[in-house]
Amino acid sequence: MAIIEDLLIAEPGTHIGLNGKRIRVQRKDNDVVEAPLLHLRSIQILTRGASVSAAALAACCEAGVPVHFVDAFEGNYASVVSSQLTTVVATRRAQLEALADARGVEIARALGAGKIRAQAINLRYLARRQEGASADALTEVETDLLAYADQVSRAQAESVDAIRVQFLGIEGYCARRYWDAVGSLLPDEYGWTGRAGRHADDPINVLLNYGYGILYGEVQKALIVAGLEPYAGLIHTDRPGKPSLTCDLIEEFRAPIVDRTVIGLATRRFAVEFTADGRLATHCRRAFADHIVSRMKAQGIYGRKRYELRSIIQMQARRLAAAFRGDQIYEAYTGG
Repeated sequence: MAIIEDLLIAEPGTHIGLNGKRIRVQRKDNDVVEAPLLHLRSIQILTRGASVSAAALAACCEAGVPVHFVDAFEGNYASVVSSQLTTVVATRRAQLEALADARGVEIARALGAGKIRAQAINLRYLARRQEGASADALTEVETDLLAYADQVSRAQAESVDAIRVQFLGIEGYCARRYWDAVGSLLPDEYGWTGRAGRHADDPINVLLNYGYGILYGEVQKALIVAGLEPYAGLIHTDRPGKPSLTCDLIEEFRAPIVDRTVIGLATRRFAVEFTADGRLATHCRRAFADHIVSRMKAQGIYGRKRYELRSIIQMQARRLAAAFRGDQIYEAYTGG
């Protein structure tokens, strides 16, 4: 029997309960799947029509298994993790202090430049799979983005707020260049007209937003395990209900994990189907989530070694915590 590391719950009417040391998933058709907590790494609940018992949630918290609730429109709207993971006071104190000193400026620069470099490296990956003028056009944008990433990394400022202002002006231009380049690869049948955030209704943007929601939960869990405060960020401003540090760190992983998956599926004519109320159809949600989770299990190069991408997310969170403490210089992961 295959080991289950990630449970994806997409079917309405599903109940998640506990049976001994196993999570028991019973679908509406009475089909039952059990996953030992020993091997489980996450539970992604992709429908609002599922139910989960308090006993199952408590067991997941005790085992360190996060439970993420993901919606196609709102992304990751809730996560349940153990409160015992949030008690690393020294790291959080260092994080909050860094928001007002030179460490924060240095980390903010690295995060901002890292986002743009990750997009550029993704274009490099895509260009290698194209020929002629298409490859040349992608390479041109890649070169442009790398130059702007270097500009961000050299930016001089006295405060995090000042770095943020400089970055946002450059980031907007780079995002337009990146998505225009990506759009040139997407089949016309998807009706792509540009990047849109929440409440987008075209197939590509819906998949992107859904994929970011799944990734968001993985990044937030990594920050909590590393002892960081997800709601105190640098590039993204603080706002009630917005985990700004999660929004900062996720930027490094959007392009190599979600964007690359969606673009690959689109070039293979992945069928995107919607329900009458504009949501992804259940089978489509499940199939797409499987692709995102598989991508997170794929290996990337980190420190001259190969690791699963979701392990790299955790290692980057620890690197970020060390940078806040002043133990090392932060370097963003770019997917290269």
